Amino acid sequence: MRRAILWLLLVCSFLLLAACSNDPIDPESWNLSCYYLQSERSFGRSEGVLGSEARSVPQPLEDWKELLNGYLAGPSQGDLVSPFPDGLQCMETSLDDGVLTMVLSEPWEQLGGMSETLATACLTRTAMQLPGVKGVCLETTANAAAGESAVVLTGQEFLYLDSSTVNTATTVRLYFSDANGRYLVSSEREETFASAEEIPTYVVQQLLAGPTEAGQVATMPEGTVLRNLSVEDGCCTVDLSAEFLYNKPTAGLMERMTVLSLVNSLTELDTIRTVRILVEGAPVGLYYTMDLDRELVRDETAMDVVRQGLNETDATLYVWGGSDILLSPVPVSVRQLAQIPIEQTLLEKLTAFSDRNGLKNPLPPGTTLQWVDVREGFCQADFSSALLNCAGDGTAERMAIRSIVETLLSLDPVGRVKITVNGESDGFSVYTLNRLYTADNLP
Repeated sequence: MRRAILWLLLVCSFLLLAACSNDPIDPESWNLSCYYLQSERSFGRSEGVLGSEARSVPQPLEDWKELLNGYLAGPSQGDLVSPFPDGLQCMETSLDDGVLTMVLSEPWEQLGGMSETLATACLTRTAMQLPGVKGVCLETTANAAAGESAVVLTGQEFLYLDSSTVNTATTVRLYFSDANGRYLVSSEREETFASAEEIPTYVVQQLLAGPTEAGQVATMPEGTVLRNLSVEDGCCTVDLSAEFLYNKPTAGLMERMTVLSLVNSLTELDTIRTVRILVEGAPVGLYYTMDLDRELVRDETAMDVVRQGLNETDATLYVWGGSDILLSPVPVSVRQLAQIPIEQTLLEKLTAFSDRNGLKNPLPPGTTLQWVDVREGFCQADFSSALLNCAGDGTAERMAIRSIVETLLSLDPVGRVKITVNGESDGFSVYTLNRLYTADNLP
């Protein structure tokens, strides 16, 4: 409905401008119809969204710039409002072969989409009444200095739309969870927008509405609605209702799908680099295992595809989030390489894990895997001495042990794990390394 009204607005303005013509000018003075927006924006009025007020102009007209700046300063009638940004001025004018070129000051560049279209309509219709003017060319001080050419507008064709306006169907890519709740899968929607500023809101609303394709699972907590959304300096702030918190996921895998479906969908847009999530206007903090009190970045690993035909296995890294009790699961695709145990490849991914979105590597910096011994459901993993840099800190020791063991246990054949450092089973002071760890005896 909204798009239909906007298009009706454009059509009405187009028909009005098409009726413009240069009427004969009184030899001593004449009235200039200065066009602005109707304050009530009633489509039922004879001039649609545009309205005008008459101003007496002396003849001959000697100072075009002064006249235009008086017009840009705004209307005097209370039922009209200016479509122009504050401080806008006409810096230069020239008339060449019937084309009036106006160089406008920097505030013009603040306009975009429908706002720019309406401002252009008002300015074009007003200027087309000036003597000898058959077309209008709008430039800014920036394009004039760069030597960029502008569009010549006439009474029959005034629609000057900037690059932020989208009037054709736009394809938007969304991400939902796969059926197993482990990886994001994409879904494309086609929609027409009056301006690019509408697209981020559309993306969030579509995520809240849920998927329409088989094999895809909704990621947003039930009942969540969008309260507000804004984009500033590449960061999209999304303010959601309390249901996002009250109905939050109760498992780490689904938490990851919820957060990253929102982040990865929004960062598909060129104008958005990071996402900040608020609930009822306040920071979220610890969600389930992820600390959301930060700007979140796109995570391409959430869209990995396990290609079984290429000998890949679905496994899970367990890393440290905002909880001192639970680790955050990060699904990964691990490729089986000749002569290299898959357990070794998986642990190398763990030691190389880079901190992002509040998740951090639970192993001390510099920790490397030296070797693994795998046989009959048993895996011994030997690490460099850097692992001992967390010794003495009970929480850090516990998280390091759990991370290694839970990561290895995500591989079906592994049921028992032993951890050593340079071949030795000591070095931690709170928790012991000198034992076989299983799913039942994690610290």
